[in-house]
Amino acid sequence: MRDQAISSYRRRGLSLTARVSLLLVFVAIVPLLITIVVSQFISLPALTTQARTSLDTDSSERVQLISNYLNERLLDAETLVQVPSVIQFLLAPPAEREDPNFSVHSLYALQAGINRDNRYSLWCLFNAQGHLVQYWPTNVHPQNRGQSLVPLPYLRRVDANQLFISGVYYDSAHNKASVDIYAPITYQKHVIGFLRASLNIDFIWDTVNSETGANGPGSYAFLLDERGVRIADPNPARRFKAVAPLSIQEMQDVKTEGLYGLQGNQDSLPLLADNTLADSLHSSQTSSSFQATPASENEPYEILRHKMTVVPWTYYVLSPVSTVTAVVNNQMVSTIVIAAAMLLLASFVGLWLGQRITQPILRSVDHLRRSSESLQTLAAKQQSSSSEQQWVIDSAQVGLQSVQYYTDASNVAARQLTSMVTELLQRWPQLDARTAQRALQEMANTARYIEQAIQYQETSNQKLATAIKVTTQVSEQLAAGATSATNAAEQLEQVVRQLRRVVGR
Repeated sequence: MRDQAISSYRRRGLSLTARVSLLLVFVAIVPLLITIVVSQFISLPALTTQARTSLDTDSSERVQLISNYLNERLLDAETLVQVPSVIQFLLAPPAEREDPNFSVHSLYALQAGINRDNRYSLWCLFNAQGHLVQYWPTNVHPQNRGQSLVPLPYLRRVDANQLFISGVYYDSAHNKASVDIYAPITYQKHVIGFLRASLNIDFIWDTVNSETGANGPGSYAFLLDERGVRIADPNPARRFKAVAPLSIQEMQDVKTEGLYGLQGNQDSLPLLADNTLADSLHSSQTSSSFQATPASENEPYEILRHKMTVVPWTYYVLSPVSTVTAVVNNQMVSTIVIAAAMLLLASFVGLWLGQRITQPILRSVDHLRRSSESLQTLAAKQQSSSSEQQWVIDSAQVGLQSVQYYTDASNVAARQLTSMVTELLQRWPQLDARTAQRALQEMANTARYIEQAIQYQETSNQKLATAIKVTTQVSEQLAAGATSATNAAEQLEQVVRQLRRVVGR
């Protein structure tokens, strides 16, 4: 039963070598596992927050850069509308305006305006009714904006003395986008005309395009105007497409103003639907961040929205979530690779070290096991010898009892014989004297011989009894020794079993 229990324990337990290996693996892997957990639950949120902060800082800088640029262009227009020669030209009668010597001064002002930035394509001077009176350069004729040279909504805003920037126009033939800056010209608080400066937005496009890859692989930026149309995007296929269908009124305004390069036969703008972006346009917050999968993309992006104040545009900068988490993912992959290498190394070292540690113990266990088996064998032999010797003692005691019985009987017979002889001798006169005397003498001799033999037998019996007594004592001592050997063997077996549990064998 004990052997079966030990065998069962062997099948269930792990060897000491395996335990040492597992311990080393545990010691080596736990710090790496802690690193993975820390990376996943602490570093990842921190990196995400850091990425959002970086996107916010970057978008703020770009929005500020674009806003400063547009403010400078508005300042160009505000400066020129205050030039006296321009005001005098608008106040002069039509006939006087035809005089080249008079009109040249206002042309100088227009020329100075176009020289303020090489992205200006045309400066025009209009009267209060929206009629063109002068422009520079003279070799570039002003183009209609929609169905007229000046759309009626813009004319109303100028009449309300508003300085503003128009919507975005697009020339598909030259792949150029532009805006018009309208600056009213007043005299004695009355609007007497206005300047219109046509500005290519190459600078804005270049600024937006420079965001490509600036915040990690796959990152980019784009601009939406107040109608949700992409007016700046590094991907030409997405430009001038709306994130949501325009309303009837908005489409009417687009056609009236001639925006986005819309052709006369088009009833709607191309659509690149994105409900998340469309909803974000209605947010009252200046800036916000969120995660979404933009249209034309197939993975989630971290998106930061920043509303501009100079123009009703919204700047978006996007970075793939995978880019944000790439550092953590790379760290995790590196940690897993290191963990695998450490696992293999710890396994081999643990196996080698475990064998070095357990071999002496295993040898001791084997020696103890063999000693236990020898002790058990010796105890069994002693128990067998003790049993056999006890049987001999029992048999000798039975024989001794028989000898004593016959000895007692012989002794009784001898005494009776002696008594009879004595009686015969006493009756001697009645018997043949010689014969009877001889017979009786022989009987007396025989009786004395029997009595003497019996005395010898009693002496032998005493010696045999003494030998049996000594043998009995030896047998008892042998039995006690066998019992002690058995107990020692059992205790040794328990020690061996415990050592086997330790070493797993």
